[in-house]
Amino acid sequence: MALLFDLESVLNDFSDEMQKNIRFIYSLSLLPKTKVAFHASDADGIISAVILKGMGEFEHAAFIPLTYQEIKHPIFSGFLQALNWIAIVDLPPFNESGIKLYCDHHLTNKALTKTAEVVLFDENAPSAAFLLAKHFQDSLPRNLQLLADLTTITDTAGFTTPPPVEFLPNFTELTRQEQAWLLDDLCRTPESAEEVLSLVQDISTLDLKVFYKESYQQRILGVRKLRKKSIRLGKDFEQADVVLIIQGKEKVMTSALVHNLFAKGVKITCVMFPGKQFTGISLRVNSQVPENELEKYRVDYLASKLSGGGHPRAAGGRETSLKKALKLITDWVQEHHFTCNQYDLRKSKT
Repeated sequence: MALLFDLESVLNDFSDEMQKNIRFIYSLSLLPKTKVAFHASDADGIISAVILKGMGEFEHAAFIPLTYQEIKHPIFSGFLQALNWIAIVDLPPFNESGIKLYCDHHLTNKALTKTAEVVLFDENAPSAAFLLAKHFQDSLPRNLQLLADLTTITDTAGFTTPPPVEFLPNFTELTRQEQAWLLDDLCRTPESAEEVLSLVQDISTLDLKVFYKESYQQRILGVRKLRKKSIRLGKDFEQADVVLIIQGKEKVMTSALVHNLFAKGVKITCVMFPGKQFTGISLRVNSQVPENELEKYRVDYLASKLSGGGHPRAAGGRETSLKKALKLITDWVQEHHFTCNQYDLRKSKT
């Protein structure tokens, strides 16, 4: 099917930036190797890929970084399903044929059929990397176990310290929270699928020394400078139960805005990323919302209405238009009798 697939027929469905990723993914798919799919957008997916890359049965596979945009596309998803996968991690089980290993922890994927020799699935686990580290613990290097442990913070919005705005270089001297922030920021630095794959390779070969590589230090410093600027922007946002943020063209670190809003007492943040064909949605619940009240605020329920999923406190989805996404979200807000403020960064100068 790969040789018959007409790539050009789907490219116009994606943004110019995404088209480069689609072409790169397609080129990887044509390699005469078994393939490993991993979530490209966060530390959990990236560290999961690093773990598998160190295991003999997977190390020679072609590792392919994917996001929900590719696997949810009505045509490109069919192409991906038919490829010769050996493992899928931190993603829905989209494989058509049987695979060696499937690993995930998202509640929204619990009911989906998992056709794999080894299924590592636990909706209560804090991350996919955590499950992989547990499974391979006897052969996993100590430092990689540490990075997997840090994903239990990064993937569940489990930060209890403010987001850093300065670069702290000595990884081994940092607190666990500071290490988690550093890993999270490192995994924010790739700007393409190709750079994600390069980061997986660099972590695999450099281990913790990756944090001392000058190019990555400069990128992390850039992330933290942007965070500082974004925190200043969020100071003008007012408190409500739910705050909706529409991302503009100018770069803004929305996670910094979210942290600022949570400090003000906001219960839920919803960040929307309008695109050519789709609008991405990121949902978070304030960690200060106690467990006995969480049911009312669970954003994974909202994400399921938005062709997505995730965790009770951290979820995401997408819709075909910003207008449709706003309608679904505001209807949900009204059903729950939440107060709501909306900020459109397309109209702001940051």
